[in-house]
Amino acid sequence: MLTFETTHEYYLGDADLHYCEEHGALLITKDYTDRVLINGIDKDTMLKFATKLYRDDLNKTLESIKDKKVDDLSDKELLAKLDE
Repeated sequence: MLTFETTHEYYLGDADLHYCEEHGALLITKDYTDRVLINGIDKDTMLKFATKLYRDDLNKTLESIKDKKVDDLSDKELLAKLDE
């Protein structure tokens, strides 16, 4: 079956993301005036997205400190690395 595909690109700056499980909707907005509302996203999809984002960031952080053993870092140094 042929389907129509399109891409829409928007720039909202440092936007906020809000998810409504009841409506299965993701709201992306800067100030509630300009916003993008995407319906049809279930909770499992949002959790998969958040999990992947978290894991990718964690892997990047761990990669940046791989030259040092975690045991060799003080708690303060380790926390500073994780906050980068």
